[in-house]
Amino acid sequence: MKATDLTTSPIFFDPEVHEYLLIGRDFSTIAYSGVTSILSQVLFPNKYKDVDEDVLARAAARGTRIHELCQATDTRATEPREGDDQYVSEVTNYELLKLSNDITMVANEYLVSRDDWGIASQIDCVDSEGNLYDIKTTYRLDTEYVSWQLSFYAEMYEAQNPTLKAGKLYAIWLRGAECKLVEVPRKTPAQIQQVIDAWQADVTLTTADGDDIDRLVAIEEQIAILKDALSELEIKRTQALEPIRAKMDEDGVKSVDNPRIKITLVADSTSTRFDSKRFKADHSDLFAQYSTETTRAGYIKTTLI
Repeated sequence: MKATDLTTSPIFFDPEVHEYLLIGRDFSTIAYSGVTSILSQVLFPNKYKDVDEDVLARAAARGTRIHELCQATDTRATEPREGDDQYVSEVTNYELLKLSNDITMVANEYLVSRDDWGIASQIDCVDSEGNLYDIKTTYRLDTEYVSWQLSFYAEMYEAQNPTLKAGKLYAIWLRGAECKLVEVPRKTPAQIQQVIDAWQADVTLTTADGDDIDRLVAIEEQIAILKDALSELEIKRTQALEPIRAKMDEDGVKSVDNPRIKITLVADSTSTRFDSKRFKADHSDLFAQYSTETTRAGYIKTTLI
């Protein structure tokens, strides 16, 4: 399959305000809803409930740029920007993932829509076999969410291309040095219709029992996003210090005082560490003689999966 085999949707996507619009001949507009907003309302209302907007915006900007750089390996349509080097791992893994799985992408950000639903969205990638992909850069890969997302896309893809069938549905998870290609199951047309009916009736299909867990997951994801932001700032700080240190070394200066910051060169040093594991193996009697037993309070451990 080639990109020219795909039918073009009449919907116009405005990336500035993230709106899908059907523009009439008289220039009147009809707004279409996106799949992510529908899923957030009906199935995942608490997914990012307690995450600060600026934190979400920072994570979204990071994810968008990784999307653009990965898709540029298919289209070569993105100009490099300052700071892109921090995403080398994700982009490299995306290319290796395609190569190792013999994947040829034929379309990126392929816009699909259903007039009878009033819904439109963009599929991240479509390959030559008609398989659909969504790229995720989140702290964890939420396969249930991606399953719903791509299932909606598959229904719209087939409605827009009556002679084509959507292939398999895949999530591409890219996070630093880690990457995964995960096939997700397709929801049935009846399940999709149930969500649409709930959306049109302005109701959710979730229960209150999951609220506390959803809130905890949202907090953990916010912590992960903030750690990402901190890591990026640490990299930028190291880069900013390089020319300053070079100048200090050249001038033989150990400290620089500025009204806003003090920069000090700390010399190399050595330290001694007691190898308790080795000492216990070699002198078990002495280790037992000088060891004291303490009780550590129990705690709850959380791990996002």
